Amino acid sequence: RYLLYVWRFLPVASKLPSHDLLPQKRMEKNIFKGVILLFVSLLYISLCGCNKTPTYAELLDQERKAVSKFLGYGGIYTEELPEDNSKIEASGTRNEISNKVPFYELPNDVAMQVVNKGNGRKINQGDRVYFRFLRVNLNSWASAPYTIKMFDLNEGGVGNYYYPDINDYYFNYTEEYSVMVSQYYTYGLGIEYPLAHLYDGAQVYLVVPSKVGFSESVSSVVPYLYFIEYNIAKN
Repeated sequence: RYLLYVWRFLPVASKLPSHDLLPQKRMEKNIFKGVILLFVSLLYISLCGCNKTPTYAELLDQERKAVSKFLGYGGIYTEELPEDNSKIEASGTRNEISNKVPFYELPNDVAMQVVNKGNGRKINQGDRVYFRFLRVNLNSWASAPYTIKMFDLNEGGVGNYYYPDINDYYFNYTEEYSVMVSQYYTYGLGIEYPLAHLYDGAQVYLVVPSKVGFSESVSSVVPYLYFIEYNIAKN
C-alpha cells in the first residue's frame, strides 16, 4: 500500500515548483521589471530632449547663420555703403535678386540691394510713408536653400504687396536708428533705413534681422528678406 501511495503521488510531485528554481524565477522577474523600467526611462529622456526649447542664444546663432548663408548664396555679395548716395548702384529689376550689384551694409546688420532709387523726392523726418512688401523667412530658407523668386505666386514671398488698400501699412519716418527704439514700432526701424539714402517710390530688397524687424520677428528671433516699395502719403 505504501508503494502504491508513493507511485500515485509522483506525477503530482513532479508538477510542484522546485524550491531550488523559485529564487531563479524571482530573479528573472526582477530583471524583466528592471529592463522595462530602463526602457521607459530612456524613452522619457528621449522625448524630453526632442521637445527641448532652444535658448535665446541658440536662436540668435541660428539667425546669424541663416543671414550669412543668404548673403553668400549664388554670387550674392555685400559692400559698404558709399558716402555719396549718387554712387549707390541699382539692379533695375525686381523679379530676381541680382549678383551684379551688392547688398549694401546698413546699421544694425540690415543689408540693402537697391532695385529702383525712386523719383528724386526726398523723404524727410516725420513724413508718413506707405509701403508694400513681400518677404521670405530666412531661417526656413536656410534649411533648404534655393534661388528666391519673390514674385512667384506659388513659391515667392508673402505680404501686402497685392492688397488693393494698404492704409494700415505705414510709418512716420524717423532717422533714429536705436535698436531699443525699434522694439516700440509695430514694423520695426529696419525697413526705414533705406530712406536715408533713397527717394519716394524707391524699391529695395532688404535683409532685416529680428532686432529691428516687425514686432513678431523680435519675439521669435526670425530674420526676413523683404522686397519693399515706398511711397510718401499724398496730402
